[in-house]
Amino acid sequence: MNYKVLPKKNPAKPESQPKYYGSIVRPENISLEKLAKRIAEVSPVNELDTETVLVAFTRILPEFLTEGATVELGNLGYLRVSLSSEGVEIEEDFQSKHIKGNKVRFQPSVKVKDAMKNVKYTKVK
Repeated sequence: MNYKVLPKKNPAKPESQPKYYGSIVRPENISLEKLAKRIAEVSPVNELDTETVLVAFTRILPEFLTEGATVELGNLGYLRVSLSSEGVEIEEDFQSKHIKGNKVRFQPSVKVKDAMKNVKYTKVK
């Protein structure tokens, strides 16, 4: 995995000297079509059928997430929704107006976590 080093200032202390941090150099976004093509190369399913299934997956996934379900993705991990809300003193006083938003969270599987532990990093300019 390629990375470059970038300066970042502390927004709370704009007068301070920047510190330098590693940042991933992303080669490209992988489109659904490219993902389908790659899957078809390593499976008995053709590219068109693979893409059809992936498109259906992208349509169905929000349905499950908006119901609050955790979606298990096998050896990939799982997706779930978390809430951000204000606290109240008395349980009965809590209403949906206290919910400020939600986020979709991805939890990688042990297999994915292990693969990420073995990443080799290369500094680029």
